[in-house]
Amino acid sequence: MNTNPILQNIYEQPKELERVLDDLSGPKLAQVLEICRVAHLAGEIVLTSMGSALYSLMPMYEAMLDAGMRNVRLVETAELIHHPERLSRNALYFMMSRSGESREVADFSRWLREHRFTSACVTMTPDSTMATNCTYVLHDIASYDKIVCIKAYSSMALCGLYIVSMMNRDTPDKSLVASLKNAFSWMEDNKESLLGAMEGVGCLPQADSFYLLSRGWGINMMRSASLWLEETAKVPANVMSIDNFYHGPMELVRAQGIAKSKTVPVLLDAIPDSRSKMIWGYVNDATQDTLYFGSDPTSKAGYRFTFPDLGLPAHWMMLVQAMYFQLLSYQTAIANGIEPGMFFEDGWVVR
Repeated sequence: MNTNPILQNIYEQPKELERVLDDLSGPKLAQVLEICRVAHLAGEIVLTSMGSALYSLMPMYEAMLDAGMRNVRLVETAELIHHPERLSRNALYFMMSRSGESREVADFSRWLREHRFTSACVTMTPDSTMATNCTYVLHDIASYDKIVCIKAYSSMALCGLYIVSMMNRDTPDKSLVASLKNAFSWMEDNKESLLGAMEGVGCLPQADSFYLLSRGWGINMMRSASLWLEETAKVPANVMSIDNFYHGPMELVRAQGIAKSKTVPVLLDAIPDSRSKMIWGYVNDATQDTLYFGSDPTSKAGYRFTFPDLGLPAHWMMLVQAMYFQLLSYQTAIANGIEPGMFFEDGWVVR
């Protein structure tokens, strides 16, 4: 059995997500409803964190927009710290952090408490500085990852999405819970075969960088994918809409024959239409080394990964899609002879 901690954390993820879901639907339900009540009363909701936890907030942000909420912003905590004059006393400041001790969220939580602003947080460390200072706290009971945020990303994203799902309810949506458990079972049953498919991607040893392309909510998913590739495999990854990619950066792919580095285009096929299909067609005309992630089994691609229909909205499907890109980052490291997740300096990691 492979003992790499990154792969172990990826493989543990489906069962941990189900455990967190059961906790949110039962023991933690009253806390979830209290946060929903406060969110309803807020004039504005500011979602904020740094690093992977910032990306964990992105599905929650998408779900809020999809629910018609327009008084919501997603902002790096560092930006809020630099501009305290822009903060609104009528806002709810909602943070996520695995440790609750990362410098920005810890400092910002202190500032909010000292100035009597309302705050809420999701954390895996309920006795942390952030949790101690926040007005409302939701404990994510998932177990800690070794270094790179794997379960932490997905389980905190699940907590945020669950809060949004309860904004106008008193009891959990039984149909949604059943669909989520089915999705987690699918992840558990297919995790090894997905890794096997990643092992078949022959261009990974030559990839000097990636272009991670998508649209709308998919760009947020790709931001997480970029962090996993950079942390786990030490390979840079640029995130861009497929539409903007066509306005210039496409030349980098067309120039593979004369460029010194090899860039591998990856598409998360969110919000597809005739234009995105046309652009992706040009990409595949320029290079055979492309990766497609989406629902179209006929799409052009050097390597195609087709998502199952699990009956989940797009923002919830990010929990499933995350495992694909986590495994991609793991296999990219392996293909380049790098121990996945090794760090030269991990002083920023707070355990």
